[in-house]
Amino acid sequence: MLKELESLYEGDIVINGQPEHPEDYEWFYTADGDEIGIAKHRLTEPERQLLALFFTPADRRREPENEEERAWKRWMATGNPAMPPQLAAPYCRFIHFTASRPIASKEEFAGAVCGLFSSPVTIVWEQDRRGLIIEARQKRTAEPPLLTDMAEALAADFYTTIHWLIGPIRPVDEQLYESFLLEKECFSAARLFWPKRTVYEWEDVIPLPLFEEGAVSEKARRILSFLDEFDEEEVRAMETFLQCNLNVSMAAKKLYMHRNSLQYRIDKWTEQTGVDIKRFKGAAAVYLAILHRRRS
Repeated sequence: MLKELESLYEGDIVINGQPEHPEDYEWFYTADGDEIGIAKHRLTEPERQLLALFFTPADRRREPENEEERAWKRWMATGNPAMPPQLAAPYCRFIHFTASRPIASKEEFAGAVCGLFSSPVTIVWEQDRRGLIIEARQKRTAEPPLLTDMAEALAADFYTTIHWLIGPIRPVDEQLYESFLLEKECFSAARLFWPKRTVYEWEDVIPLPLFEEGAVSEKARRILSFLDEFDEEEVRAMETFLQCNLNVSMAAKKLYMHRNSLQYRIDKWTEQTGVDIKRFKGAAAVYLAILHRRRS
């Protein structure tokens, strides 16, 4: 139906966009959370009533976007390889979210979410119920945000089910856009694989491409590319640690290493990948990734 509307109101319709004068548009939301704006001068009263039968009229338009948010939205849509806008930090983390129903007050939502992060964050809305949180980071540490523990309370406050994917902390470089797209794909896959879960961490989604048809899918290659950051000796050290049931002393003995040296490597691995291999699901994800790489 959206294509038919675009054809009917060509030049006077905005879908999930930001016109220069939003007050000149009549706004509606679809059941999927898309936002439709049609120029008021193009609508007759019967047309307005008909649209209200198929879509939800917006009591008020979403809060205007600032230049930083618009710049991020352009980057998300086009993938300009230049450094993302307004991000004066060497690292960042993406948190993807989608709600089961439109969130009425974006301002209140932003206030609640920002309080759960110790670093500066920017919230960019892709649709009325879907968006991206960009967390600027000065260091590549792996601790999860408070959002992990507060997700259920946040959903209750806004009377909606919210699904979240907490991505790893990544360097801000020319690979960031490809990583952003990969995370979006994995978020969709996670919601299909675990529809009742609401918070997905990066180690949750790492094994998912391994279940796809085909011996080596393109998505599997991309998601397991984090192993390329390490040489064979480092990968073997982590593999031995996992095979020793996460026992540092036993693994160090097998590797003929000092325990502290292996512990340093484990901490460095966690920092670089964003996957805590001292936890079960992080260890399981990395072990499957290593086994898949060995087979390929």
